[in-house]
Amino acid sequence: MEPFPDDVFNLADIVLRVARDDPERVAVIDLDGWAGYGTRRYRRHTYAELSADVESVAVGLREMGIAEMTRIVCMAPPSYETCVMGVALTRVGAFSIWIDPAVGYRNVAERLSRVNPEAFLGTALAHLGRITFGWGPRDLRKLVLTGSPLSPGGRTITGLPPFPGARSIRSLRRHPPTEPSPPRVGPDDPCAVLYTTGSTGPAKPSLYLHRNFCQMFRNAHHSWRWNPDSEVPVDMAVFPAFLFIPISAGGTMVVPPIDFARQSPAQVDPAALIHVINDCKVGSFFAAPILIENLAREALARHLKMPSLRRVIGAGAPISGPVERMLNAVMAADGELAANYGATEAMPSTEMSSREHLNGLWDKTERGAGICVGYALPGVALKIIDIVDGPIDCIEETSELPTGHVGEILVRGKHVSPEYYLDPNSTRKNKVPDPQGNWHRFGDVGYLDERGRLWVCGRVSQRVKAASGDVFPLQVEPLFDAHPKVRRSGLVGVPGPAGELPVLCVEVKSEVGEDELACLHQELLALAAESPMANEIHAILFKRRLPVDPRHNSKIERTHLATWATKQLSGSGSPSRRTRQHAAKLVS
Repeated sequence: MEPFPDDVFNLADIVLRVARDDPERVAVIDLDGWAGYGTRRYRRHTYAELSADVESVAVGLREMGIAEMTRIVCMAPPSYETCVMGVALTRVGAFSIWIDPAVGYRNVAERLSRVNPEAFLGTALAHLGRITFGWGPRDLRKLVLTGSPLSPGGRTITGLPPFPGARSIRSLRRHPPTEPSPPRVGPDDPCAVLYTTGSTGPAKPSLYLHRNFCQMFRNAHHSWRWNPDSEVPVDMAVFPAFLFIPISAGGTMVVPPIDFARQSPAQVDPAALIHVINDCKVGSFFAAPILIENLAREALARHLKMPSLRRVIGAGAPISGPVERMLNAVMAADGELAANYGATEAMPSTEMSSREHLNGLWDKTERGAGICVGYALPGVALKIIDIVDGPIDCIEETSELPTGHVGEILVRGKHVSPEYYLDPNSTRKNKVPDPQGNWHRFGDVGYLDERGRLWVCGRVSQRVKAASGDVFPLQVEPLFDAHPKVRRSGLVGVPGPAGELPVLCVEVKSEVGEDELACLHQELLALAAESPMANEIHAILFKRRLPVDPRHNSKIERTHLATWATKQLSGSGSPSRRTRQHAAKLVS
């Protein structure tokens, strides 16, 4: 049965239906400490338990004034309590606002001040941030506290304030109705705001109406390859934004061993993930590329397999062929890593299976073709247009490009966020009006091949505007990333006399010594000379660590990198007077 048949995002009815049909089915597997000798304990919560808690808490939410259209900030990591609260919010038709503190604590305050929240759900640390940094109005009275004020090791955090007026989820429980009423909302009512990462500008509030949010979940079901009529999906909530996807399929959500308040994706312990995946027979999860890479490396290094793992979805940044090969080697025999492409405003939109990707497509990437992100999902339309630096008032102003030509990527579909909440300027910059349905501007450049597959070549704003023409990062960087001594590279532009000068910033692998850099520098210059696009490179710089985005730890922050490169090249004169023979040294 297709979820959300009436285009209203009502998880509570799905939970209630499963609870009645299969009450002992496990809804949530939560971590419950250690039993000793390296053995984890788990607490399994059934659909009967989840539904009973959801319906009782929903009554309490209405009593405290959280009901249809109430704007509630949600800052709680995956857990059973978060699941109860999140599903209960759909029962009362609340309007949830999700923002990641990784955008910056004071940035959170500035962003939330624009949407005027009426309620706040969060952990003790989130409420501490609310008080300290002003996450929401100071006079908020509808406050809900989830979780206990404990550190991950089980030690009580001392000095936490009592948060006067905040209600525990337990205190909200009331006698539930025998037949709960559906929320009084429709398909075109606001459902959720998901904030963008802020890695390419201020975090933007992507508004999802109920019909859009429902379709996003349907797209995920398709991409995750779930068939709820024949199996019970077991999915680990590594990425909090997709916490409720398994619940929407009547599946099991596994809480990951991640401290989301303190650990970025790059800092997650891959050994702990493998432990939980195998203990709980996890079949799927969504994660940032850096986490997937670390997981695969750990499994290979320890000669471990994850035989239950059949589908891993990676997104947020490109996934390399070598990472795909590593993960395929440690998953189920029929398992596969899929690279999804999308944005906070349109996720997911395309998918690319690793087996097809490794069957010749990644070789093209390493020769400068860009990165193939696959086929549009059902109901998703893609369009490539001439690059426009500024707002587009209507689709008739654009010129659609033929197959194989690089241009700006547009997407249209029922899953796409139609606008930014209370932010008309961002809406005008990023949406293109069309009588047949508005388009979203990904902000990326790319092209469609003869089979309809999308290839991405980089960000519109991060292309290098060289005197000889535009140079696109993802058509250049993979050439150098394939070198065995290169960890990753970032192409940026620095000011020149007649346009920007392409500069390649290289992060070498940890085992590469500084005495090897001069030779490596010459080898990279030789690679550049062989490529029609890379031979435009003006200089090659070595940097100890390339800056990456705070949410995924995978996207290179090219704006910061360009500033650094400009300073390096202007240290003893104008960058325009430098040559590719820039000193081969490692700079922090």
